Amino acid sequence: MEFKEASLRERKIYYHEEWKENDVPQFIIDRITEREFAFDHDGNGYNDRYKAFDTIGSFSDFLIKNFPYAVCTSVSFYSNPKNREDWKGAELVFDIDAKDLAVKSCECKNGQVCEKCLAEAKEIVFNIKDTLIGDFGIKKLSLIYSGRGYHLRVNDSEVLSIERRSEILEYVTGSKRPKEIFLSHGYPAVYRKMFALTFAKMKEKDIPFNKNIVNKLLSEKNNIISKIMEGHADFLDFKGVGDKTLNDFLTHIEKINGTLVDGKVTVDVKRILRLPSTLHSKVSMKCVEIKNINNFDPLKDAIPKFVLERKA
Repeated sequence: MEFKEASLRERKIYYHEEWKENDVPQFIIDRITEREFAFDHDGNGYNDRYKAFDTIGSFSDFLIKNFPYAVCTSVSFYSNPKNREDWKGAELVFDIDAKDLAVKSCECKNGQVCEKCLAEAKEIVFNIKDTLIGDFGIKKLSLIYSGRGYHLRVNDSEVLSIERRSEILEYVTGSKRPKEIFLSHGYPAVYRKMFALTFAKMKEKDIPFNKNIVNKLLSEKNNIISKIMEGHADFLDFKGVGDKTLNDFLTHIEKINGTLVDGKVTVDVKRILRLPSTLHSKVSMKCVEIKNINNFDPLKDAIPKFVLERKA
C-alpha cells in the first residue's frame, strides 16, 4: 500500500460519509467532559487546542463541520479542561511507532513505514500488553492503532494518579538490567523476552562489534535466543566472546529496547494522543480501537473507503 497524504476533499468525504460517533471508544465518551481536545486543521500542527465538549454530539458536529487534518485528546482528566485546571489523573500510555523502530527486518528508511515494520510494532505491543496484564494485573487496557503504530492506554483507577511512570516503562520494555537475569519469573523473565524480541530482528549493521564476533552472533542467533529464554547463563559461551563483550552486547540491546516506546509520551501526564475513529491524514489511515489484537490487520481494518476508491 502507498501511504499517501489525504487531500482536503478526502478528509471531507471521510468525516461526512464514513466517520461515526459509535466508533469513538467508550473510554473516551465516558469522561468526554474532562478531556482537552486538540485539532490540526492544515497539517501544520495542533494550533487549535484547549477545546472541550459537553457531549459526543457536539464533538460530532465540530468534526463534520471542520473535517480536520488530525485530532487528539488529552490522556489527563481535568475539572476544567479548557484551562487544564484541577488535574484529576491521567491514563498510563505507551506509544509504539513503526517508523521510529531502531531495529527492524525491513528496509524502511527513517520516517517510513511498511507492512513488515507495522507487524513488528504489533508484536512489541502484544508483548507489552501481556506484561501489563500478567505482571501488573491491569484490567482496563485499550489497544489503539494510531495510523503508523500502536497506543496502549491504561485506565485502571490505581494507575491514574501515578506521576512517576519511568520505572514501569523500563519494566515493560526490558531496558534496565536486573541483578539476576535468570530468575524464572517477574522482571528477569520480561527482560529475557524483550532481549529475544529485539535480537531476533538484528542484522549485521545493528551490532557494533568486529566482523568475527558479529558473524558468530548472527550465525548462532537461534541458539542464543533459545538458551536465554530457557534460562541458561552460558547463552554467549563462544570463543572470542568474553565478559566485556557480553556486557557491551546486553547494554546495546537495553538501549535499543529503551527506544521501543516513546518514553516522553509515557512520562508526560499532560500529553495529547490521536483520537481513535479519526483520520491520520499524513498516511490516509484510520486511528482505530482494536477489539482483537490477534486478528487485527491495519492494511485491512484501518483503511478508509476513499483510499480504496483511489485504486478504482
